[in-house]
Amino acid sequence: MATVNKLHKLAELAKERSSECRRALLREVTDLFFDAPPETGSPVQAQFDAVLSQLASEAAQDARAEISRRFADTPVAPPGMIRKLARDAIEVAAPILQKSGVLNEDDLLKIIHETSQQHLRAISARPLVPERVSHAIVERGDDETVATLVKNEGAQLSRQTFEVVSERAQTSPILQAPLAHRADTPTDLLADLTHVVEGALRDHIQRRFDKLDPGVLEAALAASHTRLEARLKEDKAIAEAQRFITSKQVRKELNGALLVRLLREKEYIKFCIGFAELAGVDYSAAKKALEEPTVDALALICKASTDIDRALFVTLAVLRSDAPGDAFSHARELGKIYDDLSQEQAERVMRFYKMRKNAAAAAA
Repeated sequence: MATVNKLHKLAELAKERSSECRRALLREVTDLFFDAPPETGSPVQAQFDAVLSQLASEAAQDARAEISRRFADTPVAPPGMIRKLARDAIEVAAPILQKSGVLNEDDLLKIIHETSQQHLRAISARPLVPERVSHAIVERGDDETVATLVKNEGAQLSRQTFEVVSERAQTSPILQAPLAHRADTPTDLLADLTHVVEGALRDHIQRRFDKLDPGVLEAALAASHTRLEARLKEDKAIAEAQRFITSKQVRKELNGALLVRLLREKEYIKFCIGFAELAGVDYSAAKKALEEPTVDALALICKASTDIDRALFVTLAVLRSDAPGDAFSHARELGKIYDDLSQEQAERVMRFYKMRKNAAAAAA
């Protein structure tokens, strides 16, 4: 009760005292918190959260950074304040992003899609990075950020995430060493690296291979060979498809009708390139929209595009499933998925896709 009463008095002082004294007041409330830490989810914790959030929002950056350091590894830290500090300038946010257990997976996923590469790198250095969070970092992170993640032994990477990193490493030296030195990198993906890395790193990979059962190594090398052959064929098919789509653009024939025809004829690479051009995204985003088990990515891109309407989305969503003719009975359900998406949500995702497309073009 004494803590609550003192907190009430400090909250009143927060409304009355001059800005010069706010840092001292913030420190006093923080000291009170650590003198008698409240239980998680308790009314007292909520009161601390309200007062500390208010004071922190009005404090200078160095004061917020001090608060961030003090609360970073506190399991009962006020969750509202922690989420705000996690989105602050990186000088403030870093300790929270690197250490705070108050942030759950959903919090981290939102932060990944709303903040800078520096914030992503801080998350990449957490003692434990769950698979979903790691995959989101790889999807949005630049090579330096992804390298930070892969170097972190506490980062959990799914097979799918490893494959994405491995493919990027084919043309990104900054990713090659972290991937080669990581203990749980799949053997067949290490074999992919041997085609692109330089001598010392290739020797390191070979020494790892020398410790493997010959049968395991043979299977891994066969899988690598098959995958690299498929990539080579796809690269050739992409170049041919790009020429095809460019010719359609010149003739002003790149439209919804062409996309429908390509999908019906199972010309998937041509469809993805045409869809990417029409929607203003890159090829990988278009391919993901086509191949994902759910229609969410396709719906988001279509919703944000001025050249793709609801009816075309429904048609493409039905055709991508390769379902029997009665699949058209699901058109209403697909339309509802499209309608339930907010324009703001779709445009936010589209901004990210366009940033990634522009970054890739600048690097080319």
